[in-house]
Amino acid sequence: MLLDGVRVLDLSRLLPGGYCTQLLQAQGAEVTKIEPPAGDPIRALPGGDAYFDVLHRGKHLLTLDLRTEGGRDALRRRVVDADVLVEGFRPGVMERMELGYAALVAINPTLVYCAITGYGSDGPMARRAGHDLNYLARSGALSLMPLRDGVPAIPGLQVADLAGGLQAAFCIAAALVGRARTGRGSRVEVSMTDLIRSWTALPRAARRAGLPGLPLTGEVPCYHVYAVADGFLTVAALESDFWGEFCRAIDREDLTDRQFDPAAIEAVQATLGRATRAEWATRFGDRDVCVEPALRLEESEAD
Repeated sequence: MLLDGVRVLDLSRLLPGGYCTQLLQAQGAEVTKIEPPAGDPIRALPGGDAYFDVLHRGKHLLTLDLRTEGGRDALRRRVVDADVLVEGFRPGVMERMELGYAALVAINPTLVYCAITGYGSDGPMARRAGHDLNYLARSGALSLMPLRDGVPAIPGLQVADLAGGLQAAFCIAAALVGRARTGRGSRVEVSMTDLIRSWTALPRAARRAGLPGLPLTGEVPCYHVYAVADGFLTVAALESDFWGEFCRAIDREDLTDRQFDPAAIEAVQATLGRATRAEWATRFGDRDVCVEPALRLEESEAD
């Protein structure tokens, strides 16, 4: 694998860093997950041990109390032979323990040090506590979610956390490439709020141009979730060719010119609601209609 032989120390907690090092592990890296004596806080959540196992299966587990000199010395000894260190503390925490990048790179000049932060390492919000929902709110992304009872809907996945972990893995991989060229390590950082703000580039561009933005949250018939007899179907026929084929497949060619007409949603719903997911799958076959069933988690595992 691409990261065979790369040794990673994961000091992070909860989801972002755990997902980051899971991605590195999937590419062959050897990961040591370091927990405080009380354990990763994810363990304290309802069902937390199951979440911990999914994130850290196959990693080496080690408990260190970094509040003690003995724990800090134990970490320093491991840093000597490490390639990557990942941490998700608030800015300044590692430095106060004399374990920040400057201290650790003095021990190991080839170390790639990755800090995953909520709001960056400087500025007025740097030390502010936060979690996924806060980062979505501050970035403007939450305002793009459909309203439910007048309130923006909270996504069912921790988008900022997962995005932060993915970006961190990307930055680490880039830093390892740079190290191969220069022979020296580096510090990389991910601000989850800044990252998610960058993901809102298209709707921001639309607003600046005076446009309503792409209607991709269920406002139009060609991009909508429809209830059928035994669940839901997703229709994502954005291109006119796909929409036309979809209309022919459901015997509603009268809707061909109403691809972006919100009033046509009811007509499509009335048609699709008469049959099951399997019956529609048979009808659509291999036709280019951009329709898929909305599978439950247990169904998606068997798909």
